[in-house]
Amino acid sequence: MSKLVLVDSSYWIRLVARHGDPFDELEARGDEFDFAINGIIWAEVIRGRSDPAIRERFEEGFSTLVFLNLTAGSWRRAAKLAWQLDRAGHVIGLPDLAIATSALENDAAVLTFDRHFQSIPGLNVVDDLD
Repeated sequence: MSKLVLVDSSYWIRLVARHGDPFDELEARGDEFDFAINGIIWAEVIRGRSDPAIRERFEEGFSTLVFLNLTAGSWRRAAKLAWQLDRAGHVIGLPDLAIATSALENDAAVLTFDRHFQSIPGLNVVDDLD
């Protein structure tokens, strides 16, 4: 697995639903991996937090992760990927294509429970850190 790991929204949301603190799990593995986030994941996760204390915990925790920016070139790459996958019969939403693009551009694995990421060529997709 890549040392850099982009943690997808599905990971954060599932662990919160289990009443766990996802930052505790990542912190325990921090000597093995560098964890990352991008703006899309940040907004997706924060959007769903109704409890202000949990929202604040996420804002605070996200600010400690590696932030992967999407450039104009990133969006061109996401658009090309969308075009190619659509024609191959794999229609994936634009937010997830942008997440995949940021991982591909930074040689990061994507930690996710969403299986559709597996149809993206060259993307290292994992559902656990072992």
